[in-house]
Amino acid sequence: MAYPTFICAYEKDHNPPLDAEAELWFQEARALEKVREVKNWRKIVWLYEKAIAKDHWKAMHNLAGLYRTGWPGRPGVEQDTSKMLDLYERMVKLKVPLGYYNWAVIAENGRGVLKSDRMASSYMFQAAQLGSPLAQVRIGQYFAYELPRHKQDDDMAERYYRCAGAQDNPDAIEKTASFYDTAKENKPRSLFYYQRAASLGSSIGLSSLTGAFSAQPEPIDNFGYQPDEKLHEFYSGLWKQLRADRSLRFPNLMKNHPLPPHPIQGFDAEHPDRRPEL
Repeated sequence: MAYPTFICAYEKDHNPPLDAEAELWFQEARALEKVREVKNWRKIVWLYEKAIAKDHWKAMHNLAGLYRTGWPGRPGVEQDTSKMLDLYERMVKLKVPLGYYNWAVIAENGRGVLKSDRMASSYMFQAAQLGSPLAQVRIGQYFAYELPRHKQDDDMAERYYRCAGAQDNPDAIEKTASFYDTAKENKPRSLFYYQRAASLGSSIGLSSLTGAFSAQPEPIDNFGYQPDEKLHEFYSGLWKQLRADRSLRFPNLMKNHPLPPHPIQGFDAEHPDRRPEL
């Protein structure tokens, strides 16, 4: 991959607006998908299609995902690569950042289109330029891990990871946390991002926080903090709440429960006395 000058863009600034009526149909489809009993896939698809008729790009993404995998043994959703590609192409025509990212992934993996690293790179970069946090962490991963060791560029990787980590995508924030943990060995900044992911409903974030303050941390959760039973129980309790209700979010978590300084690295390995920005 060869990328021009880095630009930090946010997805929310580039996503097309959503029609209000289409959003109601989309939310109804999402509610039907979440029911525990047998799902009414025909109605779900019908609702998504109604929303898509009004250019609801989130409905396009979700329905394309259903066509990508299908739902074996259930009527209403059959695997259909052609329909998936049509929906991803429509997202790109609407200049939806996630659409460019989706197209990059299928070009990279050769799903329904000719496998092309060149096409994948082009669409991945366009997605990042439009603010896709998933594309930004993918490019960060390239600079940090995929180049030959003497060509790896942690500074450029960090720019992309930090831009992604500032957005509200838990998966991208988790990957940013992992980058700071492994590539930068900056434990307090890593846990800062895991806490940010946790506030958005990330079970991985809460598991990392729970383990970080345990008296007997697992090796994967050992960030080097002093054991703190009160914090361990607090985060363990939040994790149990989230396991019972995956829709839970904790918007005031970072404000009301700021992390203690790391015993060695302080609030940030590079700036021990300065807390990372919320």
